[in-house]
Amino acid sequence: MALFKRKVVLEDELWQRAQAHVEKVGYSSVEEFVIHCIEKELNVPSAADQERIDERLKGLGYLE
Repeated sequence: MALFKRKVVLEDELWQRAQAHVEKVGYSSVEEFVIHCIEKELNVPSAADQERIDERLKGLGYLE
């Protein structure tokens, strides 16, 4: 856990859209939703990582 919290500023319209989405799908807060989105985006492999993954899968016979 971080010792200091950082803040991200969202424009009012974006915040309202996020809030509506949070209420619709069941997140506990906009903050939780934003954290989830950032974590999800950061878990996407880079092009170089994806290339290495594809090569490994080809070597294992999973890709042609």
